[in-house]
Amino acid sequence: MNVTYPKVFARILVVEDEPELRESLIEYLIMEGIDAHGVKRLADAQAWMVANAFDILILDLGLPDGDGLQWLQKHQDMRNKGIIIMTARSEALTRVSGIRAGADVYLVKPVLPEEIISHIHNLMRRLQGQANSTWLIDTVGWRLVTPDARSIKLTHSERILLCQLAHSPGHVVTREVLATSLGNNPEHYDFRRLEVMVRRLRIKSEQAFGVSLPVETAYRQGYAFTANIQIQRDST
Repeated sequence: MNVTYPKVFARILVVEDEPELRESLIEYLIMEGIDAHGVKRLADAQAWMVANAFDILILDLGLPDGDGLQWLQKHQDMRNKGIIIMTARSEALTRVSGIRAGADVYLVKPVLPEEIISHIHNLMRRLQGQANSTWLIDTVGWRLVTPDARSIKLTHSERILLCQLAHSPGHVVTREVLATSLGNNPEHYDFRRLEVMVRRLRIKSEQAFGVSLPVETAYRQGYAFTANIQIQRDST
């Protein structure tokens, strides 16, 4: 029985080195109203992700410039994305490793495009649910926006700090990295200034929103933003 899904807007990156498979899949996704882009190497994927927003990654494992599984294991910052592994590797242990590395779906080739579409719809429902509990950094308006659409104005330094934390939600960003992003030399920087900035930002959040800012301190290491957060780079 054929299942018809409603059109869904999703931005998808396909990392697949087999040209015919990559192009046919992209063509099918575009016909379904999905914004799809394809690359054949991990290095190309890395460069594309820096410059483009996306919702779901479809990842092959055997690629010309490296192993997709090892690459995924190093990119735990994609926990707010949908990850579909599509590979010829059918070993049970590899499947387990893929899921542990963050994959939501593990598919063994050949795969029907209709099956991929069904997984895309499921993942987008999950991601849209997450978006309802996501903080937002408006880099144009210099504002921090809560999941319920309240906002506060940020200083230049606060905006830089939060953007740096937003690149790795749930992970500690070291004091040295934060100091450097703020334009300081970590060897000569007084990290108490960073502590004061974070404390003031927490107070500002509590006074404006009545809730604590989800920024955790890792003693003498750095800070982590422990909720879903996204960076909005334009006001459209």
